[in-house]
Amino acid sequence: MNDRPRNHPYGVLIVSANPLFREGLHKFYIQRWGKKAEVVGLPATMEEALEALELKQPDLVIVDYDDKTIIRDEFLNRFVIGESPMKVVLVSLDAAGQVVVFDRKRLTSSQAEDWLNDPWPEDLLPE
Repeated sequence: MNDRPRNHPYGVLIVSANPLFREGLHKFYIQRWGKKAEVVGLPATMEEALEALELKQPDLVIVDYDDKTIIRDEFLNRFVIGESPMKVVLVSLDAAGQVVVFDRKRLTSSQAEDWLNDPWPEDLLPE
């Protein structure tokens, strides 16, 4: 589990072999989030990304969906088997479409039961 204090900025990891993608997202989000977030790594390879996941335990990981050097299945498998609360966002520069967000949360049993009884709150219902 992430051991950063609550008042500490959210840790953000930006994963891409494309330096323009990494730096562009870094500048854009750090300017937008200010002191609420801190980029804890800018890995360019799969090996660096997996190492940073374990060592840095980021709160948010932004992954270049189009990067062929990042093996998405392996990356998402690590996300699924991990335990720290984290969000993974897959962003594509090539395809103008929706951004894919994976959110791992911990719920109490009653929260999980509520979610299983109504997994589609009104604000998430498909149109």
